[in-house]
Amino acid sequence: MNAMPDESATELHDLILFVAGDAPRSRRARSNLEAALQAAGLDGHWPREIDVLSAPGEAIRFGMFATPALLRTDSFGQESVLYGDLSDDAALQRYLDGLAATS
Repeated sequence: MNAMPDESATELHDLILFVAGDAPRSRRARSNLEAALQAAGLDGHWPREIDVLSAPGEAIRFGMFATPALLRTDSFGQESVLYGDLSDDAALQRYLDGLAATS
């Protein structure tokens, strides 16, 4: 499994992954998210990724106070955030439910 998607991956516009560089928890979050997207049949898709070390203003803009964090915006503009390294498979799958239908 790759730590990052290949260049042919398309961006999932309703997800943003916030990371802190190549920190261990950020690497685990990327890997866990990639596995979950693959399990959901979305392995050719990847969320926008914001590294808060190189773009701290983006973290402020989105109100992120911890990393890693996965921000999801639904079709009504409502936002929800899942914090941590995304290692709870069941919680991550519930969080991603419905993405396949909208992508």
